[in-house]
Amino acid sequence: MSGAPGSAADGGGPWSERFLERVESFGTGLTASAVREAARTLAVDGPEVGAGSVRVRVADPSGDGDGYEVWFELPVFDGLRWTRAEQALNADAEAREQLLDGEFPDRTEAVFARAGLSLLPARARDLVAECPCPQWSSCVHLAAALGTLAAAFDADPFLLLRWRGRTRERLLRHLRELRAAEPPADAGPGGGTLRVVDRPLTECLEDFWREGDRHRLPAAEPDRTGPTALAQLGPSGILVRGRPLESLLEPAYRSLTEE
Repeated sequence: MSGAPGSAADGGGPWSERFLERVESFGTGLTASAVREAARTLAVDGPEVGAGSVRVRVADPSGDGDGYEVWFELPVFDGLRWTRAEQALNADAEAREQLLDGEFPDRTEAVFARAGLSLLPARARDLVAECPCPQWSSCVHLAAALGTLAAAFDADPFLLLRWRGRTRERLLRHLRELRAAEPPADAGPGGGTLRVVDRPLTECLEDFWREGDRHRLPAAEPDRTGPTALAQLGPSGILVRGRPLESLLEPAYRSLTEE
């Protein structure tokens, strides 16, 4: 997305408002009205949003040179944090279905908060800004870049996910997988559908109280030398004080197979 002066949206959408309110709360001295005015005044090219970084090129108001590249950096969520976020989104059926329909739920930030995460920058140190111009204390390039980025979040809120390290396509794929893995509403305790054979009790009296061979699976001798069921599941990716969870649980699983 590129533009000339005045091409940035005036703002006022929910995500630009939330983002700029958060920036103001950091005590940067940049107000929402100031950054929107700068974005309207200066020619801006961008933003280019990637995992953890945003690049915006802003023209110099003096008209000299090619302007300046402004960068914003935000910590990305690691795999475990994204797993928590996706599980929280999947648990919120309305938010999940909105996402799968291509909509970005207005309460996404609240869903992330329930997972102990913040989609927007949570603290001043989370958001790192860089502009090479010499007027850092009153940098209009930084203000214009913020205003343009805020407007971009209104136009495509999925950019917030990309900035935190998850593309729209990957998130939706994971949500579809989580939804497909859920047991059907009529599933029994074991996860399968409970089937009831409609036979009169009088026809079942002979073996009603007997286990019978046809009701019994052949018992297998437990293998106490091979890997346990836990080990066969593969790595969980969960660390407890720096150690894999499965390594801590392995002794307990091993003892269960011993006589």
